[in-house]
Amino acid sequence: MTSFPDIVVGTAGEVLELPFGVFTVRISGSQTGGALSVVDSVLPAGALGAAPHIHHGHEEYFLVVAGEVTFDTADGVLTVGAGGSVSVPRGQAHGYRNASSEPARLTTLFTPAGYENYFRAVASAAASGVEITPALLNALRAEQQTTPAEF
Repeated sequence: MTSFPDIVVGTAGEVLELPFGVFTVRISGSQTGGALSVVDSVLPAGALGAAPHIHHGHEEYFLVVAGEVTFDTADGVLTVGAGGSVSVPRGQAHGYRNASSEPARLTTLFTPAGYENYFRAVASAAASGVEITPALLNALRAEQQTTPAEF
């Protein structure tokens, strides 16, 4: 039987300042025995949330809470407004961005947990003054079994 840590209630989360938005880890893998993590994000107008990539070690479930988010997929471009959701199975190429003139807010679930560590690594690099380049982002994603993709 899987053992989970104690119940955690009502924390504000771990706020991460990234060059492409503010991401808040609401539920970390350390709180779920690695089963899942939940991250809220606020993308400013025009922000690229993530260039196209493929996750080989987890699934993602996006819930658009406010504004609209444009998802780039192998099947084309999909714009999802508040109340919409997108499920990205493991192995499926995707990227997302806020192509609108207003901020957008997302809640993303990762199963299993772990990808929140990518956001932590980007925030740490940015806070240290490291230039956040596509090459650096690809290297940090690779640590999470994630590779770049092209459409």
